Amino acid sequence: MSKHIIRGFILCSIVTLTASSNGSSDNQANDPTLAGFIYTTTNGESINQVLKLDRFSDGTLGNEIAYSTNSKGGANTSAGGGARGDFDSQGAVQIIGDYLLNVNAGGNTVSIFSIEKPTGELILKGNVNSGGTRPTSITYTPKSGSSTEYWVVVGNQWNNPNVQKDGTNIERYPNDAWHMQDLTQADATDDERNITLFSFDASNGTLTEDLQLDTYVRENGGPTTVAFSDDGTKLAVSTWGIAHFSTELTSTDEQHPSRVYVYDFSSGVISEERWFEEEGIAGSIGMNWASRSNSTLHVSNFNLISTKRNNSLTNLSDSGSAVTKIANFNTVASDDIDEACWTLLSPSGNILYVSSFGANAITSFAMDGAEVVSSTGNFETRADVSPAGVVATGLEVTLATSGGGVVALGFPVGKSEMGEAGGGLGFVGAVRSI
Repeated sequence: MSKHIIRGFILCSIVTLTASSNGSSDNQANDPTLAGFIYTTTNGESINQVLKLDRFSDGTLGNEIAYSTNSKGGANTSAGGGARGDFDSQGAVQIIGDYLLNVNAGGNTVSIFSIEKPTGELILKGNVNSGGTRPTSITYTPKSGSSTEYWVVVGNQWNNPNVQKDGTNIERYPNDAWHMQDLTQADATDDERNITLFSFDASNGTLTEDLQLDTYVRENGGPTTVAFSDDGTKLAVSTWGIAHFSTELTSTDEQHPSRVYVYDFSSGVISEERWFEEEGIAGSIGMNWASRSNSTLHVSNFNLISTKRNNSLTNLSDSGSAVTKIANFNTVASDDIDEACWTLLSPSGNILYVSSFGANAITSFAMDGAEVVSSTGNFETRADVSPAGVVATGLEVTLATSGGGVVALGFPVGKSEMGEAGGGLGFVGAVRSI
């Protein structure tokens, strides 16, 4: 008998789902074969771990192995009231050649693992300081003229102050006094809220800090995602803003908008900073460049005022001098609070997936060239939407493509009806596959 165990990680809460390829000894030839590996992180309250799962030809996952980073995860369930320390990001794990890099949000480090092929086993080479506080996201692009050297940028978020509930029950974190300040002014914490540049040598796994590229004031929050365009000529950074949630009365008196910054990038230097922000839109978490584009971005937005709930997904255009919104869309159902958080573009670039925390759902959008043109009308939700997609321990939840399918550990295992997706679906944080 062959059985593959699927473990869906809802941050640090573990939901075990079982998908059986039940076959007797006389039909083992029909059992699914090993197709590759998927990697994610736990981001718990103690030492962060990288998890390896075997990826099978039928879309199932199994044989989980954990590897210590020797550096702390970022979860803190005693913080932030009902949110229990929740913070969000995308891109916490990247694979460059034969190496895996991941952020350790509580240890303020980046781990470098070598990947042993063909087994997929990981060997920790070491940790490097992230250049700030609470690293959340990694992106990379090749250095010109080299086949083994890369520019790597790490986004350091610092923290994610927020407001919860409303009326007499309103709660402000870290405290009321912090929110009463002029958050547009420079502050000692700005240096911790930054993007930092590194050089990575894929011939030997050496990661070296180069310099701090930019810092961010408190008003618009720290980085949630950093992303190079496919051609490496532009760098985009989305920020948290200050979200006001756990209420249907999200108020711009409490909420501060997120920003999506774009920079020109050349030989380790950024220039021509510009950004998009819009009142009533905060918690801009998931972000990706359109396929083969250095002008179009797709951004998922978690926290919206009631009149802007059709901005769960925004399509942004960068002209080289300004970043503007060219389209916006609902995710899941119209006029709901589904809390769109993470994005993934299919390998062919013709379908965009958006994962929603509150609704435990993934919505798919059809693509036309660089632009989102329409929703396919398909979204999938977990059969039991309680607990929510993330149990507030700080680990990002994102999606990865796997053998023509989409993996998001935590959803029921089974075939998806969403465009190219076609494998076990779940809810996982910081996923990368080989």
